[in-house]
Amino acid sequence: MNNTFDFNRFGKLLALDGRKYLRNFGLTLAILCGLNLVLWLLTLIFGFTMPTLPRWIVIYLAIMLGVIMVPAKAFGDINLSREGVRFAMLPVSNLEKYLSYELFCLLTPVIIIFGSWAVDSLLTLLPFGGFTHYIKSFSFGGIMESFMLEIGEMAGEDLTSDENVDMFLNMFGPGYTINMIVGLFFSTGLFMFGNLLFKTHKTGKTLACMIGISYVLSMIMQIVLIASGQSFFTNPENIDVSMISDFSNRSLLINNIMHIMLVIGLYIGIFFKLKTQKY
Repeated sequence: MNNTFDFNRFGKLLALDGRKYLRNFGLTLAILCGLNLVLWLLTLIFGFTMPTLPRWIVIYLAIMLGVIMVPAKAFGDINLSREGVRFAMLPVSNLEKYLSYELFCLLTPVIIIFGSWAVDSLLTLLPFGGFTHYIKSFSFGGIMESFMLEIGEMAGEDLTSDENVDMFLNMFGPGYTINMIVGLFFSTGLFMFGNLLFKTHKTGKTLACMIGISYVLSMIMQIVLIASGQSFFTNPENIDVSMISDFSNRSLLINNIMHIMLVIGLYIGIFFKLKTQKY
């Protein structure tokens, strides 16, 4: 079938894939959204207050687990010799299959973010337990600022008024949030592509590829930074806060550029892998 698009046909495909998604991944999705319940129970049992940073880290962990698991768990059969034939014979275009596959995999981290935040907020509303502050931001800078305010509140002082703390918080600007978003698209695309590329041990093999790619990217970043005359490497004895900030900003920029290029390549690769899939 040609790469055409029809709203009615695409809607039926979404309904079909949606039922499959909920059947294969719905319970896992619910568990991931409720992971912070474990932290809340620990505060209830041991009687301590849990700052927002560890709770945010658990939510981020749940997002990454969802990104890693959803392609193989919800759509793991689409490239298999026997089960995949049914997918190949669906009366829809390759473009519609691609968009549906993308939609459910990319929707997963969004559902986990809002689901986890809703569960965390409900637990914070309770008059008992150790969740005393709401998670108000999902940007890296906002989370770090909230964490410093909470720690200062426990210590009875405003830590953010300290000049060094303020300089530290200024380092976590929009670049970190962009880096997180780009990284999320990269991870999702990589595991979606791995799900199509491998027929067995999909998640494990893709994780191994991810580790290898990350190692190569880190080596490229170091070479580029050294070649650009980054004094963070050449004069380590003269390091100050401004140099660390400059190094961080350069690293983020290079990291984002490389990941954006990989994301574009991955999502194009996913389309052509679906289109040329052989059974």
